[in-house]
Amino acid sequence: MSNTIVGSNNFIAAMTGGVFSLEALARTVTGTNKLQSSPSSIMAYYIINELAKMTDPSDGDTWPLYDSFLPDGPQVETDCGAIYDTSGIMDGRYMSGPTIPHEGIQIRIRSSEKNTGYVKIEDIANALDEITLDSFEIGALEYELQNVSRATPIASLGVEPGTKRRYHYTVNYLLTIRELTG
Repeated sequence: MSNTIVGSNNFIAAMTGGVFSLEALARTVTGTNKLQSSPSSIMAYYIINELAKMTDPSDGDTWPLYDSFLPDGPQVETDCGAIYDTSGIMDGRYMSGPTIPHEGIQIRIRSSEKNTGYVKIEDIANALDEITLDSFEIGALEYELQNVSRATPIASLGVEPGTKRRYHYTVNYLLTIRELTG
């Protein structure tokens, strides 16, 4: 059996089906895998602007996504979400160099209707499950989202106590994300 690479001088991209490439490998990590923003802030941006699954709270649209808090009050949409930083894991290391962090996040959806909330979080979870090596910019910084692994199934937290009786769902992820230069 032999591999024939047609029209490509990039052996790495051809052998990995485009998952890796010489260009991607040529980039370097800023510092030692340190991010200049929290993983929840980066992923909030990604879910709002790249996936278009939620909206920025300042837009006043439906399904706003808040970073690190879930507000309440008459000016806040009942159907909304929040993203939090959670515990990640430190995993393996390069032959020489840093240990690879897998940052943790939790997405939480609040909804006035049980099925509406479930469908929303399932839609977001399915979109995140499909991510393989995506890069994007936030201002002057470029990030590479190498892997988004679901750490838990969607969990129902039930109905919140009180008179509003809203439904809550969560799902947790581990991210392999890095800031790029060059």
